[in-house]
Amino acid sequence: MDVEREMEMRPQLADARAMVVPSLIRVTESAALASARHVGRGESDRARSAASTAMLHAFEELGFGGRVVLGPRGDRVLSHGTHIGHENQPQFDFGVYPVEGSSLVAKGVNGANSILVAVEPESFPSLPAVWYVEKIVAGPEARGALDLDDPLADNLRRIAFARDARVSDLAIAILDRPRHHDLIDQVRDAGARIVLLEEGEIAGALLAASSGTGIDAMVGIGGLQETVIAACAVRCLGGELLARLWPRNDEERVLAGDELGAVYGVSDLSPAQVDVAVTGISGGTLLKGAWYGSHGGATESLTMSTRFNTVRRIATRHLRVGEAS
Repeated sequence: MDVEREMEMRPQLADARAMVVPSLIRVTESAALASARHVGRGESDRARSAASTAMLHAFEELGFGGRVVLGPRGDRVLSHGTHIGHENQPQFDFGVYPVEGSSLVAKGVNGANSILVAVEPESFPSLPAVWYVEKIVAGPEARGALDLDDPLADNLRRIAFARDARVSDLAIAILDRPRHHDLIDQVRDAGARIVLLEEGEIAGALLAASSGTGIDAMVGIGGLQETVIAACAVRCLGGELLARLWPRNDEERVLAGDELGAVYGVSDLSPAQVDVAVTGISGGTLLKGAWYGSHGGATESLTMSTRFNTVRRIATRHLRVGEAS
């Protein structure tokens, strides 16, 4: 782009960035409403496909474009590298999770959400291609107090001290996975309570970083891409997140290279300028689920932005909602 063309584009770019947050929520609302049609129907693939298709259609109606950089593996609609919009529109890089918790939707269980992150092009961190990281997430009170090199019990004591509470008062979210059996024992031995999550790495991090959710921290081993998306939201919330690569085998240890053992914080995993939208699908502690009635539907969402230093909870009435597919 030549200098003259760049000067012409600057007002358009500024306007688009000012509008990105309200536009993002339209995208997650569309995905949530489409996926929620499948709550309790036992069809996780259809719930996932409906959310991805609706999210793509909503993207195509926006006044900006970009590419999908982060998202659930195996998504055929919004796969890595998918380009959205036109090149002459203001561009963003996106982290997408059309539905986090498709099995929860299928079972009719609380906790599924639609999540979207928008950042400046090329600003997501470049990290080794390792599948998992070990991490700990907590709220703003614990910022600067945690250390992944220390025993978990010490970190729980610091979280409790930051909250002016006892370790026995804490509730720690952990994904219910076989790899976490030892971790669960450590939390129990420390005296804290445990809230097991069937799914929802990103949602669990949001619960831990938000006030009033009843969750004081999240710990465990989870996906690297999900952790980066979670870090973007945690940055908006002012919370703390520490992560370290967790190679599964020798091949991933080689891929980790000099980064093996390095501890990443929020500023390492999240760009400085980030906008996030999250809309509830099946409901839960974080957000109400999508609801339908004779005159339309309703959703509850969170929008977060470091661009404007805002966190908003938004209840939306949708007066026209498409039929189930």
